[in-house]
Amino acid sequence: MRKIIILDDEKMMLKSLERRIKSENLDYEPHCFSSIKAALAELEKGDCYAFITDVKMPLLTGDQVVNYISQKFPEQPCIVITGQAERREIKHILDAGNVKEVIWKPIDFEKLVTALDNIAVSE
Repeated sequence: MRKIIILDDEKMMLKSLERRIKSENLDYEPHCFSSIKAALAELEKGDCYAFITDVKMPLLTGDQVVNYISQKFPEQPCIVITGQAERREIKHILDAGNVKEVIWKPIDFEKLVTALDNIAVSE
């Protein structure tokens, strides 16, 4: 199982993604967090296949999270999910370098799985 960390301030989104990933019997083990601090603590433990983050959150924004990850863990693949980001925010996020995909909400689950699967192909 490949560990994926999912960070979103919407707890219903987290539960939905976790339930769907587990029910599809995919080769991914979701670790879901609504706390940025907890998600980054989990990332510190290592062995993270993909870090998925929302853009609009309290305290830090997704682009700040991605920038932090790209500086501290430059090889860590990230996927960004958003329902409200503006084009300039998306461009800034993509410039971080380790963002593999930006997926708009409502999330197309098949697109998310394809993005996750494509990480292995690009490694």
